[in-house]
Amino acid sequence: MAVIQVPVLLAMHDAVHSASIAQALMHAGATVSMIQVRSPEHLLGELTEQGPALLVLELHGDYGVLEQLRARYPHLPIVVLLAKSTAQTEFAVSRLGAQDLWTLPPDGATLSEQVQKVVDRVRKALVAERHAPLSLEISTGTTRKVLQMDAKTSTEVKTPEPPFIIGANPRMAEIRETIEKVAGTDVTVLIRGESGVGKEVVARLLFDRSRRRQKPYVKVNCAAIPHDLLESELFGYEAGAFTGANRDKPGKFELADHGTLFLDEIAEMHPMLQAKLLHVLQDGRFSRLGAKRDVSVDVRIVCATNKLIEQRVKEGLFREDLLYRINVVTIYLPPLRERRDEIPLLTEYLLKKYAVQYGREPQPFSSDVAEQMMEYDWPGNIRELENLCKRFVIVGGETQILRELSERNQAKLIATRVARSLEEISANKVLPRDAIDSSAPSLSLLDIGRRAAWEAERRAITEMLEITHWNRREAARRLQVSYKALLNKVKQMQLEAGDDGELEGDATGKISTQ
Repeated sequence: MAVIQVPVLLAMHDAVHSASIAQALMHAGATVSMIQVRSPEHLLGELTEQGPALLVLELHGDYGVLEQLRARYPHLPIVVLLAKSTAQTEFAVSRLGAQDLWTLPPDGATLSEQVQKVVDRVRKALVAERHAPLSLEISTGTTRKVLQMDAKTSTEVKTPEPPFIIGANPRMAEIRETIEKVAGTDVTVLIRGESGVGKEVVARLLFDRSRRRQKPYVKVNCAAIPHDLLESELFGYEAGAFTGANRDKPGKFELADHGTLFLDEIAEMHPMLQAKLLHVLQDGRFSRLGAKRDVSVDVRIVCATNKLIEQRVKEGLFREDLLYRINVVTIYLPPLRERRDEIPLLTEYLLKKYAVQYGREPQPFSSDVAEQMMEYDWPGNIRELENLCKRFVIVGGETQILRELSERNQAKLIATRVARSLEEISANKVLPRDAIDSSAPSLSLLDIGRRAAWEAERRAITEMLEITHWNRREAARRLQVSYKALLNKVKQMQLEAGDDGELEGDATGKISTQ
């Protein structure tokens, strides 16, 4: 049986000690995603998106984030990193739910022992969860029966297979047909699409329908691992290859031998490592770091990216010959906004899935929420929809969800209206009624355009601030500008809460382009 890999999110405030901690985690059998924490909201967002089995978090005296983490993720194992540990700090972090406390800077031998102990404990929990006798999944045709049993009762809940399999969307039907054609071969497949569209689902389907389905399936996120660690993660190393390499460690290629290796975010791989990957794809041979002999493997490669990889080739960030090697068959997954007919099916499946998972009675969304969901553009695609359904199942109540969807759809209408107005202004089709001032007969066409753009921009900012109840940070996020730039705009335009949106400020319409 393949060893279960423990997904870990390593959240640091600086990168001084990141490499050594990440190396120790990977040496213990974990897959590591690293982020530099910008704010508690940023950290919570990354946790929601990545769903790790363990969080390793560096703190600098602000323990409030632990309270937020425990409220949102009560069962997530958390290890806290502190620059200075005292009896008082140990009590504080343990009271707030941290399972372990490590001190910085890390000591090599102590760190390895601490890391191994925590990773082994989380792995045991994952194994117990996967093989829990009270939850048995039986796949039968197009339905999955989830049997939940205790000493007194026995109930059966049926949930459909994911709508990705049974949906009637023509574009998805073509993708399913392509999957069926190439799954049984060993050709390399490149899966393209925006973040959250289900690229990993396609990779799993290719594996499940292949001749290698009884062999290992190994995933590596090339964007989540620093490039100087990614080589040892992929190809492994020999004892003594570098400081801290106390024993041999097989890489992901060896772990996936006779199986499938899924390289997610392949476009983020460093060009120096791409050359070694190209040679492995060509002849199936490579050498571990510090090794004197080559290793032969038989691995089927599936890659995925949300980047325009041809553009990265032009920029010199991706090898053209490697692109040709991995791009034997391409599967492009359209975003959810381009297959809205699947939203009801996906929603029904996700609500049932999480109702079973969390032991809740499945409840459908009201018609008002369903209507707003069909109008929303879903920039986070299926991942965003999944998080919304999970929140509804756990927390219940549609008021907050309906308000959020309504505000987002309204913001979309504002952005569309402003964009259309600016297009009409640039084409001289229409001018705002205040663009031409009778008191300034010598106003040039350039000044008129500047005044029109000023007014359109000011009204867009005002409406967005009103929608977000003058939460400037949220307004900046939705307008896709920096927080500092929005504050400058608000100051220049002399905007205040309750503003009626009439044109004020610099009569020349000259605004900062920061």
